[in-house]
Amino acid sequence: MNRCKHCRALWPFGFALVLAMLVSFPAWATLNLMEMDTGTQLTGAALVFCAAATGLTLYVRWCIKRNCVLRRAAAASRRRNMLVAAPR
Repeated sequence: MNRCKHCRALWPFGFALVLAMLVSFPAWATLNLMEMDTGTQLTGAALVFCAAATGLTLYVRWCIKRNCVLRRAAAASRRRNMLVAAPR
């Protein structure tokens, strides 16, 4: 994963997987109520989990990347303001 040196935390990705599990549980419960064989139910729940996990992981990566860009821009702006406001 491409992350900047400031974004080493892995908890957002763990949170995304837990959220994907929470999303896939109602899908599994719904499929469990239908008259399908067990393999089809598990496959459907696994597909819902994979889709949710992929989407949430991509969203977390986008947020981290965006946050790093905003943080670097704010730091550059502060440095530029400090250089301008410095007494001569």
